[in-house]
Order: sequence, then C-alpha cells, then structure tokens
Amino acid sequence: MHVREILNFVSLLRGNGFDTHIDQFEQQYRSISKIDFMEKYISEKDYLIIIVISPKYYETVKPCQYSSIKNDESALHTVYIYKQLQNEYIQNGSKNFRFIPVLFPGAKRSHVPSWLQNTHVYHWPQDMQDILLRLMRVEKYNPPPVGKLPTIFSKRI
Repeated sequence: MHVREILNFVSLLRGNGFDTHIDQFEQQYRSISKIDFMEKYISEKDYLIIIVISPKYYETVKPCQYSSIKNDESALHTVYIYKQLQNEYIQNGSKNFRFIPVLFPGAKRSHVPSWLQNTHVYHWPQDMQDILLRLMRVEKYNPPPVGKLPTIFSKRI
C-alpha cells in the first residue's frame, strides 16, 4: 500500500512537469551503487528533496532503532540518507532551504523527525496544491501592492 501511494504521488508530480526521481525508477543505476543514486541529489543543492514521512520511515530512522537494523540493507541506506539530510540542515544553521516533509496516510506529526518539527509539514493527498506551489517555489498568497502614504497635516499647539 505504501509503495503504491508513493508511486501515485510521483506520477502526479511527473504529470505536472516535475522531473521526480525515486529508487524504484532507478533499478539499473542502483545495481551499480545504491547510495550513489541519492548522493547525486543530496550533493546538488538546486534539488528540492521530498521526505516521505510514514510510520515505517519513523521506525527506521528514530535513534534507538539504529542498532537493530544491522542486517537490513535497505534500512541502513535509509538511515545513511537521513543522516546526510540532517547534517545539511544543521550546517545551514537549522534553516530548512530545500527539504519538504510530506506526511503520508497513516503518519502523524509525531513521526516527523525532531529536527524538522519547526518547518512546514505537508499532508498527502490533502495538501497537493500547496506541495506543487512549494516545488515551484511560488508563494500561495501574494500581498497586495503597497499604496501611497496618506498626507497628514499636524497643527501646532
């Protein structure tokens, strides 16, 4: 179910003109190196990175779980990527310039990593339009233009 939901999400993004990449689409490339696939997108700062938040993701990346995933290669890669993203966030002075956390069905705000709690978190599929706006780097609301200041006369006392 989770994979199907991600594929629907990616299909929507690609259908709306976003050149979206996920590991399921990069099987041949991943056979060369599973980490190199994501390293490319992590190291190039022009890419926005969507962090899909699910209960499974939370269970994989929460700190007390690290010791219990030694034999799960996929989980190890997820933790490695998670740490890369967290390091970038810290190096940016705890300012989020390019990570877009998206809660998928079944996930709660408490599943969002603590270091992303102070950033805007989107809900899939409810916030679809807002996610698209964020990816386009467009504000949802634009302020009206600033008018001329009024002329005010003061009287001497």
